[in-house]
Amino acid sequence: MHLSFSIQMIAVILIISPIIESAKFCYSGRGATVPTKQCGNGGDASQYACQTFKCEGGKSPFTLRTCANKNMGCMAGPAICKYSQGTGSCMRCENDNCNILN
Repeated sequence: MHLSFSIQMIAVILIISPIIESAKFCYSGRGATVPTKQCGNGGDASQYACQTFKCEGGKSPFTLRTCANKNMGCMAGPAICKYSQGTGSCMRCENDNCNILN
């Protein structure tokens, strides 16, 4: 009886795990060609999203792609964009390498 419950719980976990959206790999860097990198250091991969920060106008427009913690806003880019008098926007997605199209 105890073994049957354990098997059922394992089955539920295996079914639910792929449903939780999270990025394990994101494009990371600046410029036209950016490599893909693993998010995190082998910890809880369910906490990451891919993001693309675009700074338009100003003295030096740029696009920056990174892995990011799901619970935090766009941290990389806004200060540099503001300093260069540009207008920034952040787009986030939660599938592997989804930030190449943004």
